[in-house]
Amino acid sequence: MAQYWDSSLDNYYDRPATPQPESSGGDPMDVDDGKPTQSEMVTMYTGRRTGAGHEMPEDIREETIRSFTEMAAWPFGCQASMPTLPPRLTVRTLLFPIRQSFGAARSPKDRQLARKGVMEGPLFTGQCRPETTFRGADEKPGSGVSEVCDLYREVGAMLLAAQERAREGMTEVKPGEGKWWATRPRWGGAPNDGIEGDANNSDEQPATAAESGKQDAGGSGSRKRSKHGHAAGPGSRRSGNGRRLSNSERWKQVQPGPSVWDKRMTYMQIGKIQDSPFDDIYMVSSINHHLAILHLRVHRRYLDMLTTGESEWPAGTDSTGQGWDELRLRRTRWYDVLDGGERVEAFQGVWRIFHYLMRRREGS
Repeated sequence: MAQYWDSSLDNYYDRPATPQPESSGGDPMDVDDGKPTQSEMVTMYTGRRTGAGHEMPEDIREETIRSFTEMAAWPFGCQASMPTLPPRLTVRTLLFPIRQSFGAARSPKDRQLARKGVMEGPLFTGQCRPETTFRGADEKPGSGVSEVCDLYREVGAMLLAAQERAREGMTEVKPGEGKWWATRPRWGGAPNDGIEGDANNSDEQPATAAESGKQDAGGSGSRKRSKHGHAAGPGSRRSGNGRRLSNSERWKQVQPGPSVWDKRMTYMQIGKIQDSPFDDIYMVSSINHHLAILHLRVHRRYLDMLTTGESEWPAGTDSTGQGWDELRLRRTRWYDVLDGGERVEAFQGVWRIFHYLMRRREGS
């Protein structure tokens, strides 16, 4: 990160674009009058940086902040790892993609579960963003469109963490599970060849067995894998015998949508105040070479209404006067990761989050 953002050793100077030729010392063949010629000057740089800040790859910031958080996680028996599934915020029947760089979770006491990579939590989440411009020249601080969008990204990531923590003791209901369009055959059960039938009725000539074999051989080796380790494209699902499903077979499948729950995560509200409808959500947010710690207090009824549109939790307020339909967001100042004093102060804040969430409850 310092190779793109550390400007403490920056040094700019001007020099001629082409160096001046050395004097020949009275060469009789030299017809130059000896006067220096005017050459174009260029600005040169010496320092630590190898590129501008906006040119830094995203994974450098993500790995830096994740490693910074993991230094405080290990003493508490926790880990900071990247999500294994694409993070998506559930808003009734919609799934919104969310930027989530990493999440902090607790390792289980059972060694067998720990070896399988099962975690408990999440405790809090982390989000790193590559944006470097947040307002235009004619926009006032706090009123820029990019600033508001950046705030929405942070709130969305914290609401996703709140939804995951609220899954404690619940059973997943996949999208479309129990619905008629995910259980009954298409066209009322009437015979329909689907894609193959449409191909037979078209003027296109079907591919021969040799050509289809070449396509399958080329496609299986050239399929790329996504960031989260899953094969990209609709051909990632396979049948029970390991054979790749054809387009017609995939089209004929009638089943609920894919799961949005992480199979290797035991969802728990670790650190939540018992008998309280509010949950405290924390997040480590990072832009440029700075980080800040955010705190969001959200009511369980708010999460239920956001997720399913209905809730059994009664509407009410707490001692601070916050209603169930309110979101209160607080943040620290932005700490400079390249400054030693501010880096220590930010680390103390992350340590206190782990210390608070991992505190011993009464009766446990």
